[in-house]
Amino acid sequence: MEVHHPHHAGHNKNWKEYITEFFMLFFAITLGFFAENIREIYIESHREKEYMQTMVQDLKEDTSRINESIALSSVKANAMDSLIRNIYAKPYNDSSMRVMYYLYRKYMAAGTDVSFSQRTINQLINSGNLRLIKDISISDSIVLYDINTQKILNQYIIYHDQYQQKAREISNRIFDSYYLLNYTRQTANDLLNTKVKLKLMTDDEKLLKQYANVVYGGKGVLNAYVNMLKAQKLRAKNIIEILTREYGIE
Repeated sequence: MEVHHPHHAGHNKNWKEYITEFFMLFFAITLGFFAENIREIYIESHREKEYMQTMVQDLKEDTSRINESIALSSVKANAMDSLIRNIYAKPYNDSSMRVMYYLYRKYMAAGTDVSFSQRTINQLINSGNLRLIKDISISDSIVLYDINTQKILNQYIIYHDQYQQKAREISNRIFDSYYLLNYTRQTANDLLNTKVKLKLMTDDEKLLKQYANVVYGGKGVLNAYVNMLKAQKLRAKNIIEILTREYGIE
């Protein structure tokens, strides 16, 4: 007796077999697609949390540096105010002369700017990975923080380039470095007690007033810088709080 095989060579498949094979292939491709999609979502979620963890670390470093800069800049602004008042408090006596030399040596050349930790923000923005952050309000707050960071950096550049440098140029015609050779900013307090009689290099009232005007302008820019830092500190704290809560960061 002959045995007939349904799938021998030359056998034509019926439409049901074609449909079955089509759906099997379709489901295989679809499942592969979903599996790859799920894998990609997992990887991106993991990267998102890693970015947010380093973001929190950066913001904590920024907060610490901002606190230090606010303290130093505020003290410097007060010292600048005292220096201006002493410049206008004529006639000068031995005490006022010592105070002016002390304030000039201790504060006028001191840098009080913040070095922001921008590693995570730069990576997120420059690599296009800001898209990994699912919550648009969080990504917006990070971008806003970066924008204000740049404004703060520019504010200090204005202070340094337009006021501190100009004040330094004029001060070279007023304060005699001979009296400052033995004093650093750390030992400037000793200028208040030295027995050496201090003198200015000039009594040109116009030059002294010009110096006072530049110091005054710089004080205003520095005070604005401090206010900007205080606002940035609040932004940093707010973002830290949100990221810590939303991503379960310790």
